[in-house]
Amino acid sequence: MIIVTGASGGLGSIIVNKLSKFERIIAVYNSSNTNVENSNNIKWIKSDLSCLTGVEKVVKEASKYNDEKISLLNMSTKKNDSLLVSHDLSLWDESMSLNLTSPFHFAKLLIPLMIKNKWGRFMFVTSTGGMRGDIGTASYSASKMGLVGLSRVISKEYSKFNITSNIISLGTFDTGLFHDLSEKKRKEIIETIPSKKPGDIENIINSVDFIIKSDYVNGSIINIDGGM
Repeated sequence: MIIVTGASGGLGSIIVNKLSKFERIIAVYNSSNTNVENSNNIKWIKSDLSCLTGVEKVVKEASKYNDEKISLLNMSTKKNDSLLVSHDLSLWDESMSLNLTSPFHFAKLLIPLMIKNKWGRFMFVTSTGGMRGDIGTASYSASKMGLVGLSRVISKEYSKFNITSNIISLGTFDTGLFHDLSEKKRKEIIETIPSKKPGDIENIINSVDFIIKSDYVNGSIINIDGGM
């Protein structure tokens, strides 16, 4: 079973439907699920993951499948763009609540279930921009770098229970959001990629499958960004 958060976005909905071909999916969304395709292998849950009760709701659903191996693919994200001196504290708190505190809550609640099953996989998704600290991304970048620390602590504390934790850092992908940009902006982004093309989502699916099957891949940052 894979719990996928941020599952109804342009990228998330595609990933959910591809992963559901070979895994049971608990797909979590908050504001909308208009992009989803119905499937018997997908359980959709509407929940606000910026608060503990929202995370508890999802974990309670996962716990119903007693002996199933559990993976978390954490894709939920909140990005508030503004220069640091103009960045309101409320925006900082919004980003931290969803991008960092929510994964902390998931880890704390899921690890006992994973220990019981002697198996678990955490996959925390960040981005190339978040990792390098692009201009105007103070709270987003800080929260995503915080995920690196969280992931590495989990990898060291719980690997003896066959629980691994890794970061998946994404670049630009050929999804609806990319196509929504102006032609000029798309060309500017493409020029920053050594291969001069956006990524195919199959690369993400392959990485998730690889992490799930690989118990010695632990505490890593896996960059899927074409070499950016």
